[in-house]
Amino acid sequence: MSKYDPLRKFLQSRQTDQLPLTFAEIEQVLGFPLPHSARAGPSWWSNNTGSHVGVRAWRDAGWKASRVDVAGERITFVRATGESSHGGQDADRLMRLLRERLSSTAGNLLTEYAKEAGGDCVAAAARAIHEAAITRRRRLFEPFPLTGPRSEVDSVDLIREDRDAR
Repeated sequence: MSKYDPLRKFLQSRQTDQLPLTFAEIEQVLGFPLPHSARAGPSWWSNNTGSHVGVRAWRDAGWKASRVDVAGERITFVRATGESSHGGQDADRLMRLLRERLSSTAGNLLTEYAKEAGGDCVAAAARAIHEAAITRRRRLFEPFPLTGPRSEVDSVDLIREDRDAR
């Protein structure tokens, strides 16, 4: 059981498609203060399920954070209709569809990525696409030989030296 379960239950019980709340109202639902990072910037309110248990609470309830006003301490939650949320039926359906169209090796890799992402199939697919793009980019540059001699100096050190010289 997560300490953010009261927020999940609260959101699940709402009948609207949008729900504006103040941070104080959220704290009243939770029964404890939001962490400092929730007021430090909008990143705490991201909808990435791998971020923290607070995100999982509203994503599992079928909502996503939208219109975050950190300075005004307000946020609007909107229903995540038609999206694949962590652990939902849409996520299971997405995974089945992908596995039907992929080789068994690719399907197994996607399943492994989804497990690492806490069951988030969208994050798993994004990771697989990102890694495929990196591999393709490497293959594009393989035919081009390095034009100069290899340097024993780390490129990061060269960048720092250049920066410090300015």
